[in-house]
Amino acid sequence: MLLTLKRKYREEFLAASFLWPSLLILVALLIYPLIDVVRLSFHDSNLQREVWVGFGNYIALANDPLFWRAFWQTVVFTVFSVLLHLVIGLGLALLLNMNLDPTFRAAARGLLIVPWLLAPTVAGMIWVLMLQPFGVLNGLLASLGIIDANFTISWLGDPSTALGSVTAMNVWRAFPFFMVMLLAGLQAIPKQLYEAAEIDGASLFRQFWHITLPQLRGVITTIVLLDSIWTFRAFDPVYVMTGGGPAHSSEVLATAIYFDGFQKLKFGYASAEAVVMFIVLFIVSAIYVRRTMSNQQ
Repeated sequence: MLLTLKRKYREEFLAASFLWPSLLILVALLIYPLIDVVRLSFHDSNLQREVWVGFGNYIALANDPLFWRAFWQTVVFTVFSVLLHLVIGLGLALLLNMNLDPTFRAAARGLLIVPWLLAPTVAGMIWVLMLQPFGVLNGLLASLGIIDANFTISWLGDPSTALGSVTAMNVWRAFPFFMVMLLAGLQAIPKQLYEAAEIDGASLFRQFWHITLPQLRGVITTIVLLDSIWTFRAFDPVYVMTGGGPAHSSEVLATAIYFDGFQKLKFGYASAEAVVMFIVLFIVSAIYVRRTMSNQQ
């Protein structure tokens, strides 16, 4: 009995010893920076000094209209991006799941997944060129007679269209993720459910509402929560396309943290903004983890 226990604990210690390198990397790259950011958020810190201010940075945040503007623009950017990802991804997944020609289906899948393969920076630069005053989009609209050929729209330079333009690029780049995940979910639905519904005389809409959507509920919940986390902390699309401008009209929390920390050198204030973002993402992540664990039980 004693030898069995010693052997068991020896094997567990050996297994745990293989985890130490990963744990050290986790502490060095994630846990320590997180603790230091929280610490800095209670200081007035720059390259020359570090003074304890308690909750001063958080009070300043609460009274800063630019912070709240960036926060709500981040929420708008996230909500519209995720919603359009879901609508477009589900529509294309339903289309590709139909009885189409195998060659056409394979070619369509390959073409539609291309935007997802691009890095956010590359996708952003492509859209910057497209949205220039004399770019492809204005040329297309002029050729269709939608706008005057002598009149160009500054999509990224107009405060009323800058955030929408960035959102459009983000939707275009990331909808294939939803399409692929939902297509996999559709192909896992038993065909017998649809056959029984057809025998009962159910219309296509009723089949979609009562069979497809309930069967995809778990997949939809998971990818919506994941995409919400990824989009809320997005930095590359905004920084590459508009830099948060013009006049902060497309500023999001990620770019606000960058500019406050690395250009204005207000490290304490930027750390407080980062902590607020972390709290929001932690809540969403907790919902995702709880959802994942409940599906496994």
